Amino acid sequence: MPTYTDIQQIHLSVWPHFTGVLSMIGSGLIIFEVLKDPKKRQRVYHRLLLAMSICDFNTSFWYFLSTWPIPRGTANVFAPSGTTASCTAQGFFIQFGIATPLYNAALALYYLLIIRYQWKEKRMKKAEKYLHSVPLLWASGTSLAALGLTLLNNANLWCWIASVPLGCKGSHRNNGVNDCERGNNQNIYRWAFFYGPLWAAIFLSGVAMLLTYMAVVQTEKASSKWKSVTTATYEPTNSAQRKKREKEESDRKHSKQVSSQALYYLLAFFFSWTPATLTRFIQTIWSKTYYPLILLMAIFTPMQGFLNYLVYMRPRWISYRKRHPEWGRCKAFAMIFRGGGFDRPTVEATARGKNFSVLPYGRTSAASRKSSFSIRSSLNVSSVADLGSEEQKEEERPHDDNVNPNVTSGDDEEESPVDVENGTGVVVKGSIFSSVIPEESSLQDEDEVDEKVPVENGHGEVAR
Repeated sequence: MPTYTDIQQIHLSVWPHFTGVLSMIGSGLIIFEVLKDPKKRQRVYHRLLLAMSICDFNTSFWYFLSTWPIPRGTANVFAPSGTTASCTAQGFFIQFGIATPLYNAALALYYLLIIRYQWKEKRMKKAEKYLHSVPLLWASGTSLAALGLTLLNNANLWCWIASVPLGCKGSHRNNGVNDCERGNNQNIYRWAFFYGPLWAAIFLSGVAMLLTYMAVVQTEKASSKWKSVTTATYEPTNSAQRKKREKEESDRKHSKQVSSQALYYLLAFFFSWTPATLTRFIQTIWSKTYYPLILLMAIFTPMQGFLNYLVYMRPRWISYRKRHPEWGRCKAFAMIFRGGGFDRPTVEATARGKNFSVLPYGRTSAASRKSSFSIRSSLNVSSVADLGSEEQKEEERPHDDNVNPNVTSGDDEEESPVDVENGTGVVVKGSIFSSVIPEESSLQDEDEVDEKVPVENGHGEVAR
């Protein structure tokens, strides 16, 4: 077992305190975002993200404790302050953290089923129990098994599956003679309980992302080919044809946004676990340990919750930047926490389905908002919500500085306001993305919606 200088020991011990806190904050904010919204709690995507964030919050807390739970007086470790019991508790919950990468794989599988195989939300809800049961059962079972086998001991960075004393061979590598006080054959259990499933999750996530990307590319090629042929043949001459073309263009934008969001979640997953994976790979093949890799492992392994939060808020950040190009990157990110950056519009549609106007959110009366609630429940607006719809919302929102937002047209007596979440009123239905994550302003499942209310599509036209 390698020995480290005092400075190296301090770095290995102190860095997890900072990155563990960052991860707890990120995971905690995701948990708050999902729990505060009843509509999000009804969606499979958000429930998967919620469960993954809860698991990561728990594990990040024990990473944050770093070397403190290690038994006092342990050599080659900075600031050990615990006992065997505290070390065992930390090791138990860090082993339970295998649920987080398994949830990453479940999320990648979710994207694959929704985008490539066009599963509806109703069908995903039937399969959801399997996406939750595998991570939770494996994490619980292996943690309890490690506890029963006395495998949870000092592992230098924190307590986890390790032997006492460190460096003992164990019965498997010592001709059947156990020379360890605790943690016999810990190397086998590390691979069986943690790194084997971790690498399987990395492989499955990568394959799922590749298949998802291929599906998006095929859709893009088919749409581009059709568009080039139809453009050369004729130009749309009526409103229905124009809206069909606009819907297809909207689908292509959604496809890019969804695949990009899935890719960034995968990159956050890979980024967190690459140093640990390389460290174990080198230890297994060459039986060597390199301090720079160990330090990177101590920094980035506890950090996934924070990276997940950055990905979760990425669509909103992009929308803020497009809405306010004068803002810097840091200011746009700060506005996420303040909830600023957008004036959520109210789209008012007349009973005849024309004469539209956009009013700033908040200037409608309470009676109007109550009326809009009843109409909004019959909408079938499909978008990708947190998976990138805000980026598209901003692209589709008109930016005409000459339009007075306070001036409405048509007969006020006949108008009934429709508060549309995405600010454009585009009704997108029939594409492969219509079932990904319905717009949160839609209050019914798509099976229960019989008709759509005509609303403005952001180009001065009526989308039915």
